Amino acid sequence: MAVLSEKEVEKLHEGEALDEARDVAGSLEIRINQVLCGELKGEEARNLLAQDASNLRLKVKVVKLPGLSSICQRLDDYLWNIDDITDQNVRDIQQFADKILGLLDGPTEPKIDVAAEIRNLPHHTTFDVSEVKKIDKEVTLVLPQKSAARLVGRELTECGYRVTTVLDSLEAFEIILESRPDLVITTAVMPRLSGIDLACALKAMPTTRDVAVALLTSMDLNHPDLRALPMTVGIIRRGENFGADLAEVLQRFGIT
Repeated sequence: MAVLSEKEVEKLHEGEALDEARDVAGSLEIRINQVLCGELKGEEARNLLAQDASNLRLKVKVVKLPGLSSICQRLDDYLWNIDDITDQNVRDIQQFADKILGLLDGPTEPKIDVAAEIRNLPHHTTFDVSEVKKIDKEVTLVLPQKSAARLVGRELTECGYRVTTVLDSLEAFEIILESRPDLVITTAVMPRLSGIDLACALKAMPTTRDVAVALLTSMDLNHPDLRALPMTVGIIRRGENFGADLAEVLQRFGIT
């Protein structure tokens, strides 16, 4: 029996992952059709679609296609922040599905501008768009706790910002590199890689040094752990100072 080389084994695994990702993306399409036919409704539809989106986000980690992980992350985040499935949600999710399936089936157009593609995708809101002026600025939250992310995200979306949440700081690297957000907000304490280390790394790399970064923390401003932060990193204190510090960071980086 022939022994496969390391490169052949890697290619085989990628092919299997690609097939699995196509299967999950196909399931997402089936769910959309079930919603359109009235077989799935309301919270049940949202839960099943969110499950498919979460599975897809995990499957595509092995598939090395530019923009795919970031787009799947955006879809997962979109479904996480809605409670029901409206007609508009169906149209939005179909747009995500079309883009994902297009990438999985192979490029049919020149190399895409990943950041531009992501900015053009639908985004959840928590406000009446007729009452709040939408701001064409992307904010990526890198926070390990969904409850904290929801609170910070709601504050920003209600001001008109487009917000994406990533729960893992290492996963955040690829997403930030591809999506090039206008602002990254991370928390100081995170598993595997701290928010302080993430902020330092982003500011040290030529490809991300111009991305605005702020640290969300409950530490005192003179805490020794904060001394490692570059001067260009903003600080947002938790608690009663949160609103004022957030406004100051947005103003400082011109993200208004």
